[in-house]
Amino acid sequence: MKNIPPCLKNVVDEAIKIVNFIKSRPLKSRLFKILCNDLGSIHSTLIFHTEIRWLSRGKVLTRLMVLRAEVSSFLMDHNVTLAETMNDMTWLSQLSYVADIFNKMNELSLSLDGRTLTIFDASSRVCALKRKIDYWSECISKR
Repeated sequence: MKNIPPCLKNVVDEAIKIVNFIKSRPLKSRLFKILCNDLGSIHSTLIFHTEIRWLSRGKVLTRLMVLRAEVSSFLMDHNVTLAETMNDMTWLSQLSYVADIFNKMNELSLSLDGRTLTIFDASSRVCALKRKIDYWSECISKR
């Protein structure tokens, strides 16, 4: 999080604030779980973010994106300010972008685990991710 641009850091901070709002009280968590079950969602809970494990950040953001309709509905009843954030399309697109980046970093981190991994394999995987990020940046700049 040290080198993330301020605009994307604000998106991550808002997302964590939304998750913490729902997960902060057991009653809110239970009500959210009931709402998700009633709507037939794939997941019924959000993942709680812990600052200690950076891998959790990607999972938190991805789960928030998957449950965005349910979260928006829940926030409409409980916190109008955060609900407006969840309905902002610019914010949602930035959240999706950040979630994808953290997800790719999680995948890379998991692929670098293992006893049979050589330094050459690890180096090629890191270089491949760097090339992908450069390619994505180029595509974005060309629109």
